[in-house]
Amino acid sequence: MLYKAVLFDLDGTVLDTSDLIISSFKHTFRKHYNRELADSEIYEFFGKTLRTAMEYLGPDQVEELIKTYREYSLKNHDQMITTFNGVVEALQSLYEAGIVMAIVTSKTESTALRGLKLFNLDHYFSVIIGADQCQNHKPHPEPVLAALSKLQVEPEECLMVGDSSFDLISARQANVKTAAVRWSRVAWETILVEEPDYILGNMSDLLPICGIK
Repeated sequence: MLYKAVLFDLDGTVLDTSDLIISSFKHTFRKHYNRELADSEIYEFFGKTLRTAMEYLGPDQVEELIKTYREYSLKNHDQMITTFNGVVEALQSLYEAGIVMAIVTSKTESTALRGLKLFNLDHYFSVIIGADQCQNHKPHPEPVLAALSKLQVEPEECLMVGDSSFDLISARQANVKTAAVRWSRVAWETILVEEPDYILGNMSDLLPICGIK
């Protein structure tokens, strides 16, 4: 088997949370600034931590913005997220093949776990690396290295699947191969610039890459 482990980003890769993220940002900036954010402005922060986004978009009210965003997001979380086509079936096949899996996300561990449990996906992942578990976040390699350490696998035995350039850069700096998902809402040219090793049109495309027929 080519890979013993697969690391997944969460938002935009495993779970379709885009509508929730966009709605949360728009609500927050309407409330605090009476400002209408464009979707394109929000997409630029997909894959980054919430604090990074707020420090850039509203540096004078960072804590207030984070509080409002999280309150709105948690209230609407379960009604506004779903999984992408083929994700559940692919995770089941990887799990049955004995491939160990981890989530590496810019969300906190508890919020990531909430989303996974909503679709009964949490049991597939033996490790969740959230933003609250690292001093440095993607695109820094620390989150990926932390996942490798907890899974007890070598970089060459592992593949990282993500929907943003930050996922790919983080993995590459940790010497881990990368797969970019084609359903990303991030500008595709920014992903291609990072030269992913694989491109997935559907999560099922991951199976032959991992040696599963």
